[in-house]
Amino acid sequence: MKIQFEEYTSTWVEDYRNEERALIKTLDGLFVSMDHIGSTSVPGLGAKPIIDILVGLKDETYLDRVIAPMMNSGYTYFKKYETDMPYRRLFVKLKPITDTPSPEIIDVDDEYNTGEFFVPLVNIHVVVKDTHHWTRHIAFRNFLRTHPDVKNKYYELKRSLSQQEFSHHLEYNEAKNSFVKENEQLALTWFQNQAERDNNS
Repeated sequence: MKIQFEEYTSTWVEDYRNEERALIKTLDGLFVSMDHIGSTSVPGLGAKPIIDILVGLKDETYLDRVIAPMMNSGYTYFKKYETDMPYRRLFVKLKPITDTPSPEIIDVDDEYNTGEFFVPLVNIHVVVKDTHHWTRHIAFRNFLRTHPDVKNKYYELKRSLSQQEFSHHLEYNEAKNSFVKENEQLALTWFQNQAERDNNS
């Protein structure tokens, strides 16, 4: 399979805002922040047309409290990845591409491959605000927004990978992992330096 790749469009911002409004109602009283992250949040960066949203919680006791309302609102709960990422709850708005309806949950032992039966439209990443895993998403996004050279390299990498064949979406993730991890570390250092300068000004 090939990974879908589209040129940046400002409609992704409106798609985020529409989803944000719905999530505010769904998670009423449970969250403290919400941000558009991922490639669709970076002007000029081509991407898979999937809106990524970061939801920040007050503390980890809220992590499991978001599960029921999210599932009741039609999001698929991806419990599958929690063994490796216990700090996150992931929910996805899936669009079926066969007669198979979207599942309520993708559990730990369930098989899942993007594009096989479902296409993801929105990914909701729920973590505790101001932890490392919240900060790295925000830092990487802001770093790409303010460093066009890095953004352009990422664009070319993603465009090149979109022309290749992959048997599983995780192979695509792995193919860009070294670039993301390297620049994520640079982004975190930059982000922390920015915060220190702001605090000292």
